[in-house]
Amino acid sequence: MIKRVILCADGDSSDINLWSNIPFLLGAELERRGLDLVRVNLQAPWLLRRLWRFTLAPRHKLRHWHTSIDFYRSHTNHWLTTSRLNQAVLRYGGPGTILINLSVSASPTRMDIPVMLLSDWSYHHYITERLDRQPDLAELATISRDSAAMARASMVVLLFPESAARLQRQIPAGNFRFLGHVINDHPLAPPPPAQPPATTPNQPWRLLFIGRPRYSKGLELLLQALSLLPTALPVRLDVIGLSTEEFSIPSGLQHVVRLHGYLNKADSSQRCSYYSLLNHADVVINASSLWGGVSATVEAMHRRTAVLTPPYSEFQALFGSTPPFGAYLGELNPPAVAEAISSLLADPALLAQQQQAAFEAVEPFAWKNFVDRLLAELEALPQRSSDISSLSSVIPNSIN
Repeated sequence: MIKRVILCADGDSSDINLWSNIPFLLGAELERRGLDLVRVNLQAPWLLRRLWRFTLAPRHKLRHWHTSIDFYRSHTNHWLTTSRLNQAVLRYGGPGTILINLSVSASPTRMDIPVMLLSDWSYHHYITERLDRQPDLAELATISRDSAAMARASMVVLLFPESAARLQRQIPAGNFRFLGHVINDHPLAPPPPAQPPATTPNQPWRLLFIGRPRYSKGLELLLQALSLLPTALPVRLDVIGLSTEEFSIPSGLQHVVRLHGYLNKADSSQRCSYYSLLNHADVVINASSLWGGVSATVEAMHRRTAVLTPPYSEFQALFGSTPPFGAYLGELNPPAVAEAISSLLADPALLAQQQQAAFEAVEPFAWKNFVDRLLAELEALPQRSSDISSLSSVIPNSIN
């Protein structure tokens, strides 16, 4: 019977702005169930991080100018994090206690209690899939440490199905699980609209784009597509995550596009604005070639918003190859995106059905359901009573 959870994160897990709100929301759901929650901040001191940045970091850049190695991925931080995890097990461990680290990059070598790692994907996946290249030597060393941590953990939970399957193939010694995705709604968020927005006549149609500055190329493409829409199809585009200081709207579209900047859910006023935009949106659009904004897309779907997005493999693994809640963008060019928008808005009755289908598709992702499955898996784990040394030689099969 689980009585206590040691929740570890690289930062303050009670801060809703940390890692897509996941540490905050997971902790809130665990506390709601009456579990004794011990929060452990694994982040290294600011001075040490800054010292590493101006000493060892330049050496890595000299050897591999394109490296993605930073302090978080360094051997120094791995050693420090592992030590702190061991201390947490020693200080707070005992019967009925589990440790959850919100990362797949480190696990304690002292395995007196069940240990679970939770993340979206691995560093190896980030380099090979997101950066589209092979790891350099420093990155390979990090991947090796990550793989050892995953191999010795009692269980590793990934938020995407293909990520879990891929890691199980790469690290056969590990125990990988996909328990479903999550909806990152703030506990104080207003409820979703009772009816799909398209059921109420409303002009212009409300389009929504959510993304940080690194996704600005996707927004540029979307704006080019908007300029191709027929004048008989009135639309308004709300942009969350980019401000007027970070992005310039063409003069011909300034009456159509509104930039709202980053909206902090911890601030009640900004949280209200964020969910108001989601509740009134007809379609959320991701026109970026980079896979991103999945959690925000799922949030919008929970608020009965149809979806236009490229057919990312993990998104298809979650929702299928023919989504009933919108459409996949087969081509990322202005005419194709404009045609997809026009087609989706052409039939309000069908759009309302798609908006309702979006809500139903993500309803199983509620945090209550996710934690139910999580605790059931953790309850079934055997108790551990012996120390396990580091498995630093474990390297994913795909890079051997």
